[in-house]
Amino acid sequence: MPPLPAHPQRQKHADVFERSYGHLLSYARKLTGDRADAEDLVQEAWCLTDGSPPESVASPFLYLRAVIRNLFVSNLRRRRRQAESALDTDSLEQILPADQPSPEEVVMARLEMERLTGLISAMPPRQATAVRMYHFENRKLKDIAAHLDISVSFAQALIASGLADCAEELDRACPR
Repeated sequence: MPPLPAHPQRQKHADVFERSYGHLLSYARKLTGDRADAEDLVQEAWCLTDGSPPESVASPFLYLRAVIRNLFVSNLRRRRRQAESALDTDSLEQILPADQPSPEEVVMARLEMERLTGLISAMPPRQATAVRMYHFENRKLKDIAAHLDISVSFAQALIASGLADCAEELDRACPR
């Protein structure tokens, strides 16, 4: 099958592009500072013009230079917008809490745990056992009830009452 005849204007533009590719690449490299980016910019300009400039263009070379410049400016603006909208990881670290608690938080938690342990120890034995089994051993209410030989609802009431007493005492000792 013979090749399709080329449109005269498109062929003229392709010849100009071929002859001036080195100059266009050099111009694009001055803009971008990188050969690979410059090649991409020249290729994008060629594809964008679809191989031929409008008929009113007197100089296809100058037209392609203008397209390259406009593409470069558009890409630069897009990158700036993306950079502005992206979160800075340094500021993100300041906003988000750290994965590890601070030393002060560790000390405060230890002191509160010691205080809580003391409060649980001061409870009646069945209540203290129910609270320890539920919150420290992760036991189910039915297991606690069976161990203490009480009903499930009474085990739940013991735990709820014990936690309420602890919360009240902790709030009294250290109001927030």
